[in-house]
Amino acid sequence: MKQLLLTTIAAVLLVGCGESQPPEPPTAKAPDISIHEAAEEGNIEAVKQHLDAGT
Repeated sequence: MKQLLLTTIAAVLLVGCGESQPPEPPTAKAPDISIHEAAEEGNIEAVKQHLDAGT
């Protein structure tokens, strides 16, 4: 039982220490209107563009 516990802990540590890939930079351009103004006006397309751009 002790060996199983140690093996499980070692496996979790090894998997958790792996290198993660850096996130891709956003390719979409944010619209001229701010996301807050777009949400207030109900401009769903501008809000979606902000989300795609990561802003």
